[in-house]
Amino acid sequence: MVADMLTGYRVLGFDLETTGLNARSDRIVQYALIGSDEDGSHINKTSLVDPRQPIPPESSRVHGITNEDVKQEDDFSKHISELSKLISGAVIVGHNVTRFDWRFLEIECMRAGFETPVPKAIIDTLTLAKKLKIPGRHTLGALCSRYDIAIGRAHSADADAGATLLLLWSMMQSHPKEFRGGLDELQDMLSGKTGPSAQLGPGMVDLEPVEGTDGRLRYSNEGVVIAFGKHKGRTLKELEKIDKRYLDWLSSPSSPISSKIVSELLRSHRE
Repeated sequence: MVADMLTGYRVLGFDLETTGLNARSDRIVQYALIGSDEDGSHINKTSLVDPRQPIPPESSRVHGITNEDVKQEDDFSKHISELSKLISGAVIVGHNVTRFDWRFLEIECMRAGFETPVPKAIIDTLTLAKKLKIPGRHTLGALCSRYDIAIGRAHSADADAGATLLLLWSMMQSHPKEFRGGLDELQDMLSGKTGPSAQLGPGMVDLEPVEGTDGRLRYSNEGVVIAFGKHKGRTLKELEKIDKRYLDWLSSPSSPISSKIVSELLRSHRE
């Protein structure tokens, strides 16, 4: 099931080391993207970055990167083009990535006058650990220890990025029933959306498909549910209240579902 969810995507562990914790005033000193491309080939992109400001000694003590290490490196603006190519359309995996690493990336891109690259999905293993109610502390080190994942050089971007990928794999392997849906369902859950498509556990693939719809419509306890497109997770009954135009399209010849089937389903739940 893990392979099914991520197969066919570029999947990259993402981690940053910085001069401090404030994305508005601190800067990136190292980044890493570790993982695999759509065809399974390995990707390992790691680089030091000149932050154009001093690295405080207390930060150097954490990640081991000093002012001397970065003085011959390019600033972040010179790295954005290559990073954008890797991140765009990829599944990005990181620990506390949404609140820390991604925020730094957004502001660095803004400073340099570039648009932030748009990934296919972002999977935050910190949020995931909380959603799965994994006991104990949820730091990267504590979770890796729980799953016997060794981090050889903790707080170096490449080691942490690689460890986060292994952590995701381990959590998915140890909770297989919670990942029976697709990447969209996982994204909805992590982002805090509500509704049938936002639940961990059995997802759309576990609902009985309506015959003749190729799984695009499925039976749920709440009624017939849409299993594709912008209204994924909503029932036909809901759509009659909030988007009748979409139902009209769904019943038209341009719909990917037989208009006869849709019309019969709508008629049956009105009776």
